[in-house]
Parts: sequence; C-alpha cells; structure tokens
Amino acid sequence: MKNHSRLAITILFALATGSLIAGVAASECYSLPGLPMAAVNPVETNGLIRKFHAPVLRVTRSTNDHPQGTILLLPGGGYQLLDVVNEGSRTAASLNRFGYDVVLLEYHVAAGAQTRDLALHDTLAAWQLIKARPAALGVRGGRLGMMGYSAGGHLAARAVQTLATNSPDQQPDDLILIYPAYLDEVAAGATTPQVRPPENPKPRLTAMIAEDDKAAWVKGCWEYVDSWRKSGGQANYQVFKNGGHGFGMQPGLTGEIERWPDILKYFLENGTKPGVGPFNAVLPWFIGNRDERLADFEKHQARDQGSIVFLGDSITANCDLANFFPDSKVANRGIPGDTTRGMFCRLQTNVLDLHPKVIVLLGGINDLFHDPKGGPEAIGQNVRLMLQQIHATAPATPVLVCEIFPSRFIAADLVRAANAAVTKAVADFPNARHIRTYEHFINADGTQNSSLFEDGTHPNPAGYEVWKKNMKRELAHHGVVKLSL
Repeated sequence: MKNHSRLAITILFALATGSLIAGVAASECYSLPGLPMAAVNPVETNGLIRKFHAPVLRVTRSTNDHPQGTILLLPGGGYQLLDVVNEGSRTAASLNRFGYDVVLLEYHVAAGAQTRDLALHDTLAAWQLIKARPAALGVRGGRLGMMGYSAGGHLAARAVQTLATNSPDQQPDDLILIYPAYLDEVAAGATTPQVRPPENPKPRLTAMIAEDDKAAWVKGCWEYVDSWRKSGGQANYQVFKNGGHGFGMQPGLTGEIERWPDILKYFLENGTKPGVGPFNAVLPWFIGNRDERLADFEKHQARDQGSIVFLGDSITANCDLANFFPDSKVANRGIPGDTTRGMFCRLQTNVLDLHPKVIVLLGGINDLFHDPKGGPEAIGQNVRLMLQQIHATAPATPVLVCEIFPSRFIAADLVRAANAAVTKAVADFPNARHIRTYEHFINADGTQNSSLFEDGTHPNPAGYEVWKKNMKRELAHHGVVKLSL
C-alpha cells in the first residue's frame, strides 16, 4: 500500500474515534499477518464497533525519546461489541504518552457460540506477531504487556493461561486487567473458575475495579489476584470506592476514579525500577502526595546542599528537623507512605545529589503494611542496595540506619526480624551504623510504649523527643550537631 493511502485510512480512523491528539501518532491498520490494510470494521459515532468483518490491528506509536515497550490492548464489550474509543484510542493515547507503543486489537465479536474461542485465536495470533515480528508493525521492544478491559480483561487472562500452558516463554512482562468480567465463571461440575493464573506466573499483574461494579466480577477479580499471589506471582490490586463498570478513559470522571490513569502510569513505571518488594499501594492518595513532595525537594535542591539528609517515610516527613537540630543544616527527604524500595529509587536524586555530610535512613514499616507486603528479607536487601550505592558514590559519608519503630498494627516478631535483616546488611559497610531505636519505644515486657505514639505507628511529640535525643548522640559523634540536650 502506498504511503498516502495508508495516511488517508489513518486520518479517517482518527477522526472517527477522536484519536487525533497532539503529540500522539494516529493509528495505522494491519491484518493479523502484519500487512497494511484498510479499516474494515465500521466505527459508530459513539465509538463502538458492532459490525465485525475481520480482525484488525490498529497501531499507535509513542513519540517519547526512550520508548518503554509495547502493549497489546483489548477493549471490552461483552464479546458482542468493541468500545474502541474510551477503551481503545483514548487509552492508546495515554499509553503512548507513558512511553509505550500500542497495538489495539479488534477481535471477533457477536459470532455465535464460537465467539470467545475466535477472539482468543485473534489475541494469540496478534501476540505472536508482536513477539516474533515487531518490525512488521513498527513497534519497539522493551517491556511487552497485554491490557484488557471487561471482556477484554477476561480474554487477556485467558490468553496468558494458554501461553503459560503451551508456550511459557511467550508470556507478557505485564498483564493489566481493568474491571475484568467473567473471571468468576465456573464450568459445570467444577469448583474453581475456568480462567486461572498460571503456576509460577511470569507477568507482573495489575488489576483495577470499582466496588460498585457487578458483585460477582469484583469477587472474581479479587480471587484471581489472590490466586496469582498464592502461585508466587507479583500482583498489584486497586479497588475504587465507586465508578461502576465501564468507566474506561471517559472524559469528565470525578472523584477517586479520576486518577486511575495516573495509577496505571505509576504501576508501569515501577515495573522497571530497581529494588525488591512493594511500592506504595495506598493509591491514589500516595501519587499526589509523592508528586508534591518531589516538586518541593527539587525546588530546594540548591538550598539543601551539604546537609544532614534524612531519608524516610511519614515518620521522617512529619518530624520538625529544623527545630530538632537548630544549629545544623538539615534536609528532610521523607515521603509519607514510602517503602524502602521507593527510598532506594530516589536515593540518588533526593540524597546523594545533595552531597550530604551525614545520611540518616528510617524506613521499612510501610513495607510490612502494604498489599502485597514486603518481608524482612526484602527490607534488608533494599537497605543493602542503598548502602552499596552510597558506598560507590560517597564512600566517606557516614550513614545512620535507624531501626523500624514498633507498631500496634504489625506483629512485634515481624518488626524485630526486619530489624535483624537490616543489622546484617549494615554490618558489611564500615561507614554505616545501625541505630538501636526500637528498644527506646517499648515497655519492659516488650510491648509498644503507647504513650510515645499518637496513632499506634507515628510518634507523638514525646516520642519524637526520644528519637531526637538518640539521634543527637549519634550525630554528635560525627561532629555535625552539638551534644547539648
């Protein structure tokens, strides 16, 4: 096909679906063998395809300088129609901005009893084309994902189940299910759902659904995520208070559901970041909070050069360090809700780029809170990774690693195990010292001293005074604060 003919087809589809968005390439159409073709499935003015003629791959490419990979996108429609705007072109535009090329598949719908199997055949053929011949579609490598809405989510989960059985090495890096339907279905005479996670799942699963969706589908989505984790896979699960079914990327979403594309971006970004264990899963609150804090850190980057830098979570963020250490230059780089993995990912920008005199690390409690939870080994490994990076960049910089404080909501044995894992990691670094903060916050019988906490986890003013005195002694040893208490 000549270039001008392909361009004409591209523009017609863009006008029909509203995908002509600044900075995002319009789509090109391909057949499942990977040959350029004309659009054959008519798109109604409401963005739906009801009259299906043949499978079509609509490709849009990211304009980012460093593309992250490619996602096969499966819109929903109950296997009777396809929503190729809210669950199609608008979603593709967002994924393009996130740095991903997108292959939107128009799969078989309304084809009678064989519809689901025909749709699965289309999906597996499209996936094989993306994996084996990406150049035919002009898409880039990197992370390869499969994303489905509603029936498309069911189809994506079914495709992964099939791939895991027949071609385990062909599984995607990411599986994204947005309000997936039918995962609750059980075959006659069976007791478990027909669509199940593979054994030892390879993909990183992200699933999102609203509480007020169809109850059976909410239950099916959660049980699928739970089974995925029990099979040893990594899974992120986000449930919204409201939004119903089919919210997609409709304009004008309000409330908590409005930020779901930001949450998707967050999960996609974190999939490629270093470290182990969970990132914050208290979303969407954490995203806005994190962005505000990071913007504030950047604003004060020059002012905070050469400081004593405190890196941590809300326990650090809520501390009035300037009043605690009035004779010293301090920089607070705490972000409420952060985990040790999140701390490691921002160590260079938020800490090492400040050329600190001393580094104080206090984190880990959120690792033990979050869903999925991080264990003591993951916390110890992330602390080790931070210390390795500090040693490689600034080997003479002292590092004080505080123990995790006791929490009323976390078993004491688990906190002690995490602290022991950190002690082991710190022992290998001569410039680091593990500060015994835990023992100052417990009673003689080993229980938490509740008089030092405002909510069972965060210190109250009296608790912060205890921590301040402990830290002053340690920092005075390095000559960066006065010892007077």
